[in-house]
Amino acid sequence: MEVFAGEWVRNVLTKMGMKEDEAIESQMVSRRIRQAQQKIEGRSFGAVDAESAAEWLEKNCPDLSQGKS
Repeated sequence: MEVFAGEWVRNVLTKMGMKEDEAIESQMVSRRIRQAQQKIEGRSFGAVDAESAAEWLEKNCPDLSQGKS
């Protein structure tokens, strides 16, 4: 989530009482996540398989995995 929204959103959600493992259910949020995923896929260097989303970002989009946008 931090790649898409940053630390500010994490802080706001925490203050609102959301837990780290709690799902955010919203059509608007889902649509924005899909758009962000498509944007990231367009910036990727390849399609190296990974065990997690974080690992995929690290292998395929190192500039994003290091917090650069």
